[in-house]
Amino acid sequence: MKIPIHRMILEKGKLFEFTLIAGEKGLDNVITSPELHRPGLALAGFLDVFTYERVQVFGNTESQYLQSLSTGERRKRLDAVFEYPVPCIIVTDSNTPPEEIVELANKHSVPLIGTTHETSRFNAMISFWLEREFAPSATIHGVLVDVFGEGVLITGGSGVGKSECGLELIERGHRLVADDVVVLKRLGRNILMGASSSYIQHHMEVRGLGIVDVELLFGIGSVREDKRVSVVVELQKWTGEEEVDRLGMDEETTSFLDVPVRRFRLPVESGRNLSILIEVAALQHRILERGINPAEELNKRLMKEMMRKKP
Repeated sequence: MKIPIHRMILEKGKLFEFTLIAGEKGLDNVITSPELHRPGLALAGFLDVFTYERVQVFGNTESQYLQSLSTGERRKRLDAVFEYPVPCIIVTDSNTPPEEIVELANKHSVPLIGTTHETSRFNAMISFWLEREFAPSATIHGVLVDVFGEGVLITGGSGVGKSECGLELIERGHRLVADDVVVLKRLGRNILMGASSSYIQHHMEVRGLGIVDVELLFGIGSVREDKRVSVVVELQKWTGEEEVDRLGMDEETTSFLDVPVRRFRLPVESGRNLSILIEVAALQHRILERGINPAEELNKRLMKEMMRKKP
């Protein structure tokens, strides 16, 4: 994964309040790591563990330290830093970079960018963005809907009725995240986020109607940008030969990007109201997450009653 500096400025320049100060020729430089680096030790002369490949953030500490040096010493320290292929330097908190940095940024084609955000806030904002950009990802076929605050991923074979079911859930007040193409990203160790491809965002394909714009039809409150995937509901065409879990004693899971997700399998046949069943699946998942299994609780009560009546 590589992110060109010009793309970061184009997509996030307004949010991050960027101003390009120098190094315009280096806008094709790429970011190859989601981590940031505060080069305090590098500016002090210790370069043995200088992680130059990361975005370099000059906060108040670095800026004031450079100002405390003499002109000759400051130039010497900065020359040593710019010997490395740094992707870019971001100066936070509206600090004015020394003339030496501006000169060296132009000389070595290193974008020098200023922001008005204070260092801690800026680091949090850009780290959040970079983590998502560099997160492992996968694309699957399905429909992702926010149902009662739970991210429900509806899967199943072609023509089983995933989009129609998603459309009915939207009509019942729930929110569409993605239809047909669901882009999954793993954040951290076990957070699975789902979103739509930017090309078809907020659109659905419904057989017989074609492409519909959900946001235009149902309003902006009917869609959302992304959602954590909490539960998978797999729709299966009913033939009478499948084994169907009637009690719910055994919990079933599936895995995406090595993240386990609870799964319910619903047989699809004429007369079944799938949208209501998916709503119940979302609520059932919430109860199970609290450590309560209704099937087990019922079984315990039955066993207790049987033992009580046993001679």
